[in-house]
Amino acid sequence: MKHLIKILFLFGPMMCLNISCSTLEEDTSSLLQVGVISTEADIKANIAPIYRSVLNTNNDPHYLRCATYGADDITTWVAGNKAPLRVFDRFDYGSGENSDINWLNVAWDNYWNTIYVCNTLIEGLKTSTAPENLVKLADGEARVFRAHAYLNLVKIYGNVPILLDGYLPTGDEQRATVVENYKQIESDLLIAENSLPAPGTEDTGRVSAGFAKTVLADLYLTWAGWPVKDQSKYSLAATKAKEIIDYGYYTLLPLDQLWTFDGAMSKETIFSVRVPSDESKWVNQATAFTFHQGRGFSDCFPELRFFYDFPEGPRKDYTFLLDIPNRGVKDGAMFDKTPATIPWQDSDRAHPMYRKYVYSENLTVFIRPVNFRPVELYRYAEVLLIYAEAQARLGENSSSIEALNEVKRRAAGLPYNVANGTVDVASATPNEIVDEKGWELAAENKRWFDLVRTERVAEMAAKRDPSEPVTLVRMPTEAQYIAPIPAQSINNSKLLQNPEGFKIN
Repeated sequence: MKHLIKILFLFGPMMCLNISCSTLEEDTSSLLQVGVISTEADIKANIAPIYRSVLNTNNDPHYLRCATYGADDITTWVAGNKAPLRVFDRFDYGSGENSDINWLNVAWDNYWNTIYVCNTLIEGLKTSTAPENLVKLADGEARVFRAHAYLNLVKIYGNVPILLDGYLPTGDEQRATVVENYKQIESDLLIAENSLPAPGTEDTGRVSAGFAKTVLADLYLTWAGWPVKDQSKYSLAATKAKEIIDYGYYTLLPLDQLWTFDGAMSKETIFSVRVPSDESKWVNQATAFTFHQGRGFSDCFPELRFFYDFPEGPRKDYTFLLDIPNRGVKDGAMFDKTPATIPWQDSDRAHPMYRKYVYSENLTVFIRPVNFRPVELYRYAEVLLIYAEAQARLGENSSSIEALNEVKRRAAGLPYNVANGTVDVASATPNEIVDEKGWELAAENKRWFDLVRTERVAEMAAKRDPSEPVTLVRMPTEAQYIAPIPAQSINNSKLLQNPEGFKIN
């Protein structure tokens, strides 16, 4: 039996078998063997690489987000090795061109890797003799991560093949339609939400039903927008988000706690990807978001117009860093130069930095700033705003307005659950809520997908500050809404390149 996953036609140079350790720190001796999952130890050994794959996927934000740089909340350095990021920042794609650039394959490879390790576990559990409750839980975990990976693939690259077993692909697989992709994602999530534990009862670092419901709400909101535009899904998005709110478990943190290390494991966190407890691996958020003069790589910082339009107040203060670190290296350690900081206008990138990603930086383990803070995939604030937007498109009610106002109060530095006439609104349009979401989740890899599904990419591109060093190749159209599939994957398969291969129904 072909029991080892080998990804030949979908992957480029990255292979899923390159897994040596786990965030769950369990033995992986039975890793990737379909049909031999019989004990609790076998289940743990096959869950471990799923969490490790999710960590690897989210480790380097600039790689993962390469195809999303058309969003107005991020831009990149005009020089250096940022050419792949500039392709998307400039909208220099759309008909399959630039499909061979570096980094485009990172999201593709990593999400497929997650799908394949999930497939292996799901297949093995079908004949497992392990206790039923453990099988059900493990199946739910694998399905929610498979669904999340598929949703992100479809958001970035458009419709993709549906591969649900752990066996060797032939290379003849064809792309399912967008709707078929959505239906498969929905099917996994509906099972997962009933298989996973309620929020607060899951094992440390593991997923709960709250995560499954959040991905479902995200799916339905996406399904209701471009390209399918099935507006009946707004009701499902609102319903699912309200179910999460009605748990009564999740809360919004005060701003001074939100971006701390512990803030990523709080009751605002729907799910965060955690690094190994022995700190044998860190994440590169701080490196990517810090400028070179602060010993970072200048991968990602806000567009000027987005920064200027961002509402003044405490949330803006915690989102952006205006005094840019000025550091050097001596004897293998970083040190502060004189002056220790430089105003952003005079900095080497002449932009503010994102403070949220350097708030918990570590400056002692490497000659670059790094993070051990878990990486959040969803926060409760996003759930509140999904509910507010979806309900606004159906007809506002008191609870949806309250959800929006809770986010706005916290943004003003106020208790989120206490009404305040100076901040609260009585009504809001869907676009106003999308803008609020853009500010709340700035640089959290959400804005691009919101602009695409609401067909507002060109609107925001037209507002781009003329002083931005990265200049546009064209004004974006629907041709720029999805990225080209990486060239090596096209060359090794019978898949058709975007836009020819893009099918909605």
